[in-house]
Amino acid sequence: MPNIPIQNLWFLMLYASEYLHQNLTDQFQLEQMEGLEALIGNVFSQHLSDYIHQHLRKQLRAKSKELAVVKGKIDFYQTEIRQSLAKGRVYCSYSETTYNTDRHAYMMSALELLLTFNLSKDIRRQLTKDQFELKSYGVTANAKYRLDRDHFSSFEHICKHVIHLSKLIHDMKLLSTETGDSIQPKLMLTNEKIRKIFEKGIAGFFKLNLDKSKYKFISEQGSKIDLDLENPYGGVHKCFPNMYLDMIIQTKSKDFGLIIDTKFTDMLKNERNGKRQISSEYIRQIYTYTMSYKVKHPNQHYAGMLLYPRVEENYAMSIEMLSVPLHFYTVDLSQKISDIHRQLVNMIETIFNPVVLPESAHQFFESKAL
Repeated sequence: MPNIPIQNLWFLMLYASEYLHQNLTDQFQLEQMEGLEALIGNVFSQHLSDYIHQHLRKQLRAKSKELAVVKGKIDFYQTEIRQSLAKGRVYCSYSETTYNTDRHAYMMSALELLLTFNLSKDIRRQLTKDQFELKSYGVTANAKYRLDRDHFSSFEHICKHVIHLSKLIHDMKLLSTETGDSIQPKLMLTNEKIRKIFEKGIAGFFKLNLDKSKYKFISEQGSKIDLDLENPYGGVHKCFPNMYLDMIIQTKSKDFGLIIDTKFTDMLKNERNGKRQISSEYIRQIYTYTMSYKVKHPNQHYAGMLLYPRVEENYAMSIEMLSVPLHFYTVDLSQKISDIHRQLVNMIETIFNPVVLPESAHQFFESKAL
């Protein structure tokens, strides 16, 4: 069972990141993907240098401190419990303009993490220069920053780019600290963080890499499926679970669509009958998703697809169940990044331009399990 290189998980993490979805992708060419550390370092350095030289500004920052003179508002509670008056001081809450904001401290933290990566001398030299400049403005590293609580104005786009790259760098470093240089597939499947990276990374990859002259990515991850329940009785509509799919890929002509659901688990499970089979629950799920779209769009053709990471073997199987085409694929995350790229693109091309698959694929499906 091959180990999965940490670089390949970074590859998925890059496609799952907000940065890549808000920027032009021509900086991330396929041939550069094998050296992601240098690639991220180079792009981060470019954006950070641009930000420091053209966009770095002081900002208001809330502070609380024990002072000899009143500044801002007196915090009477803190003054009392700290017995500040006995020392001839008061505890105050105030705002001051500073370069050492939460955003800038987070950028500095990412820069310091990036310097521990495998980088070229030129990139390392530029990052060290950026680090010196930030320090000259009094910026200190601090990773305690909440991107989900921050808001950027329209003219803060460069700052936003650097922050999203900083988030990516922090995530990359954290993942490598937890897993080392590689990870076993079986161990990988128990890691909830990697599960989310796989699901979002695959969606991001298809969205950005499929031929836009042929295909359209029409659904983001987590889209709710409208099951159009008819004649609900007894309040059943309140108890009926919501269903969410990962993504839909459609031809530009809108005559055919592929509903994809990623499953971060081993494709084949040991069943009670002693056979290793695809989960009947997942088959019913993707069948329901696909049928809901076929019913709503009777003049269009839809197929369903379950996509798994390879654990032991690669699979590429198809079946038609009650007139609904279903596809079951694995992607090998242990291979070179360029090969992962090729495998993902080829599986979509194969489904949209079908070939006859061997009958042996049917052995994994048991009608009684459905």
